[in-house]
Amino acid sequence: MNDLLKKIETSIKWKKSAKWCAKKLGIPVKRYIELKGIYHERKRKAAQKNSETFENSTVLLDCNSGYNIEKGEGKLTVNCQHEPKNSDEIIKLLKLDTTKWKLSQYWNKQMSDHWRISALVTRVKFSEQAIFKNLLENWNPKKIKVPQRIKRDLNKPHVGGILSLQDIHFGKEGNETVDKDFEDTIIDLINRAIGGHHLSEIFFVVGGDLINMDTFNGTTTSGTILSNGMTATEAYTQAFDALYWGINYIKTHCDKLTVVYIPGNHDRLSSFHLAHALSKTIIDENIVWDVDYSERKVHVWNKNFNAFEHGDVPNKNTPLIYATEYPIEWGSTSNRTLYTGHFHHQKKIEYITKGETVGFIHKVLPSLSKTDYWHYHKKFVGSRRSGILDLQDSEKGTICELIHLVK
Repeated sequence: MNDLLKKIETSIKWKKSAKWCAKKLGIPVKRYIELKGIYHERKRKAAQKNSETFENSTVLLDCNSGYNIEKGEGKLTVNCQHEPKNSDEIIKLLKLDTTKWKLSQYWNKQMSDHWRISALVTRVKFSEQAIFKNLLENWNPKKIKVPQRIKRDLNKPHVGGILSLQDIHFGKEGNETVDKDFEDTIIDLINRAIGGHHLSEIFFVVGGDLINMDTFNGTTTSGTILSNGMTATEAYTQAFDALYWGINYIKTHCDKLTVVYIPGNHDRLSSFHLAHALSKTIIDENIVWDVDYSERKVHVWNKNFNAFEHGDVPNKNTPLIYATEYPIEWGSTSNRTLYTGHFHHQKKIEYITKGETVGFIHKVLPSLSKTDYWHYHKKFVGSRRSGILDLQDSEKGTICELIHLVK
């Protein structure tokens, strides 16, 4: 009987009709079909028994695993009493989280008293549609009570304000609570400013590495690998909530608020999406939105020429570039200042014109962001985490620089 069933097993590989196989084996067709059914039933029971044996199997020695998060791959090895027969058994044995990792390849090797199972796994790549769907399903926006516009003392000196808080890096490793520092900075600077001045207009600069990453893989726009403390969607949500609160708070303390978007080298696309979304979300006749994508922008307030860019593309001819690109604004003003970030520390460069008068000032502003491993490795340490609010007289230029130091 067993010999005949082995012949039946061989005949299945021929992939011929029952009539052809029966003739080849020298048995009636009816008997061939009957034996073929017995063979399949025995095979099914054997597979079931093997599965039950595998479920009761114990892992011997140890289980080794190694994951390369950056490359999205890993290698796992485990020792087992019985040989797993399929990928499902391998996944169970390795306790593989199939929502994050996919079994790509595996191989079994019989040792003296056990089986060694090795496997290669790769990170599951979610489609952008799936990621956005998950983001919307789990969207829990921060509830913000929008402050009412306050009455201001019109008898105080009227000034303009420049508040540029670039390089916040929402989502960076170790920077998870920077939203609290952001709120504290704005509250402190604004409250100190209105103590002695009437804020006629504030230019609030957003962007400039507002978010640490620009892709779902957690890299910059150009693909540089970063040390992140949260996902790209979580960082975007935290940044949006912080900026939404900040803009609503600042607008209540000035006659006019101009929001100026500047792209940074980390988040050229994400920060633009965020600034555009904010402009469509906050509707107020006293807010001017300058959220077009442009790497250099200029806003004139009376005799003050205020230029803004991120600062990741330095050039010794910067003053000439602004004078050439904005000749009318340059010629109609006498106090010209460029505000940049990027370097996470404070610096001031004065370009002297004929007659020893300052013709152009370049202010590199500090950052509220905490230091991560990359900054530590490059020895970019020691800078004070702070935010700066410049107050300008309509004719004399900058008359006061308020600084908030983060503890």
